[in-house]
Amino acid sequence: MAEQELVHITINGVKLQVPKGEKIIESARRIGVEIPFFCYHPRLSMDEGGANCRMCLVEVGMTAPDGSVRKMPKPQTACSLPASEGLVIETDTEALAKDRRGVLEFLLINHPLDCPICDRGGECPLQNNTLHYGPPTSRYIEEKRHFPKAYPLSKYVVFDRERCIHCARCTRFTRDVSGDHQLDFLFRGANMEVATFQHTEFTSKFSGNVIELCPVGALLSRTYRFSARPWDLATERSICTQCGNGCNIKIDHRNNQLRRVNARLNEAVNEEWTCDRGKFGMDYVSAPDRLVQPLLKVNGTFQPISWAEADALLLDKIREAGRAVGGIGGVRTPNEDLFQWQRFFRDVLHVNNLDHRMGPHFPPTNGGLYRRFGYHTMGNAIADMERMKAIFVLGASLADEQPILYLRVRKAWRFRGAKVIEAGLRRTEVSDFAQVCLMHQPGTELALLNGLLRAVLDASRESGDAEVPKWLEPWTVARSARESGVNEADIRAAASLLLEGEAAFIAGAAVTQHPQADALVTALGNLAVATRDPGNINVPVLQCNQQGAMDMGILPDVLPGYVPAPEVGLNTQQMLEAAAGGELKLLWIVGQDVANEFHDADLATRALEACPFVVVHELSLTRTAQYADLVLPVQSVAERDGTFTNIERRVQRFYRCFDGAPGVRPDWLIFSLLATRLGDAPPTYSFRDLLEEINRSVPGYSQCTLDAIGDTGVRWEYPQSAEGKPVLEPVP
Repeated sequence: MAEQELVHITINGVKLQVPKGEKIIESARRIGVEIPFFCYHPRLSMDEGGANCRMCLVEVGMTAPDGSVRKMPKPQTACSLPASEGLVIETDTEALAKDRRGVLEFLLINHPLDCPICDRGGECPLQNNTLHYGPPTSRYIEEKRHFPKAYPLSKYVVFDRERCIHCARCTRFTRDVSGDHQLDFLFRGANMEVATFQHTEFTSKFSGNVIELCPVGALLSRTYRFSARPWDLATERSICTQCGNGCNIKIDHRNNQLRRVNARLNEAVNEEWTCDRGKFGMDYVSAPDRLVQPLLKVNGTFQPISWAEADALLLDKIREAGRAVGGIGGVRTPNEDLFQWQRFFRDVLHVNNLDHRMGPHFPPTNGGLYRRFGYHTMGNAIADMERMKAIFVLGASLADEQPILYLRVRKAWRFRGAKVIEAGLRRTEVSDFAQVCLMHQPGTELALLNGLLRAVLDASRESGDAEVPKWLEPWTVARSARESGVNEADIRAAASLLLEGEAAFIAGAAVTQHPQADALVTALGNLAVATRDPGNINVPVLQCNQQGAMDMGILPDVLPGYVPAPEVGLNTQQMLEAAAGGELKLLWIVGQDVANEFHDADLATRALEACPFVVVHELSLTRTAQYADLVLPVQSVAERDGTFTNIERRVQRFYRCFDGAPGVRPDWLIFSLLATRLGDAPPTYSFRDLLEEINRSVPGYSQCTLDAIGDTGVRWEYPQSAEGKPVLEPVP
């Protein structure tokens, strides 16, 4: 990469070097000078929105060869002015103070002075800038414009059009980041307003971000509105639990109740964005149906019991069951609890019947990608997508399955020039910007991938770099096009894009749940080998701590850290079949709604009904919990400390926000107390003890200490493989 050119500029008499072209508003921050603004945002383009508010005016001069400074006749906007050699900037003069008072006076012409009832009051940039830079009174005496209040823009966002200052942050977000471009300016002059086309519903999957971007109280949360004030709230750092991306969030709470969720900055993961599922889906932690004490089913009806009674009953059932025990779940459970759970099963109960997978496939853990390339799920970090020249997305509704990964892929395309290829059965959000869309017939995925591999090898062979193996010779591009229903030219175009530079490959749920899942991953691996990118295959997990469940050994054939188990236990399918057949006496389900989530709902129901004793750890009475004999209430992510591991193997910490009900426990404490009562393990006193044990005993996690994790997390790495170069492998 070429070295970045630096230029010399002066800001308020301070000389400094900055990258050429950097916006002056950013250069000023390097020396602690804050320039006020409304419309500027470093992650949004300046198109159709830059310098809208005129709040960031600065005086600018140029250094002449004789050393004198010649000032521009008018002030310039710091958010749009690029740094160049010899610029001299003043940010705090009497003329600028007058200009800023004028700007604020204009902005307040139509903005209602209703701060006491505005949800933005107390954390409003317009309020703060007016107090600091604005005039003490307004000269405007005419009637302000009026709109209907609290217009419901979407399911989650309410719009107060009277307050809008037309900064274009929200419109640029929908164009630059989320990509749906549903918000824009309608009309002109005094009638101009932000709206969707023909005032239809704002259906973006990332709509909640405009609430945080809005510098005034125009866009507000419908769920948070009027429920609290900023000075009433306490804020704590946490991790979103709605998917495997591991978005960093802030939980605002009051009186032991979650009030709202905002994004927390982490450049390596979600930058500062959230999806709506995460921003508005965390309210389950304060749901009115939360369980607050153990429940025992008596004559078909749940009766509350004490923890002492629950512990005694569990000990009796454990002794009765012996080794006829199975454990299922854990994908939303912290690492420390998962580690204690598997240790309880393996060291105390002496069984390996543990699994978190809901099917339909249960391959050997250390097969597939690990056998061939040395990693299990993702070869890349989330942020790696930005440097890719090409990105191939296969069988994924990326905005739904991996929303933050989707935003990175889109960012790579919009701002970094990446070429995106999508293959699937239907169009998704990725199709809107993909260079090539390979929409194929159902069941022809392997035909398409083999044809694409052949096209890649044909193109490489022209330069003398590759040979077509004999097993691939029958798979001509023409045959692939004929069987898959994809245009032959599109297949060759996609192959050419994959060879332009470093490429990443992303497989979605349609691949992992496909009847030929193993063959598809092998074929995807062949493409990566052919393009010389074997470390860039990504088959990310879908649920919150599913990666952590794998790492902690919630699998029948491996121990924590993927160490092969001395004895292979039963997987989820086998455990449910054994329970349905009367072979399991105790089924232990932790944080998983098996009745709803297992691929064979009939088998799951029969197993839950037939098993002599079912114990479930849950937050509320889910469908699975309703089949249980004993339901144990556990703490939510907001009521305890712990760590999660996201799709890219980044271990991140979340913090206790508030106290839960006295009758709920963390999962690890339940297992620790039972193990101690059985006399087979020393007591554990905190999640820190467990994390330190994980650091000592789990391969890969030695560097994931509390100090190292900090606020941004630690991405653990696999050891370098000593095996040879990956080769093409035949697929059907």
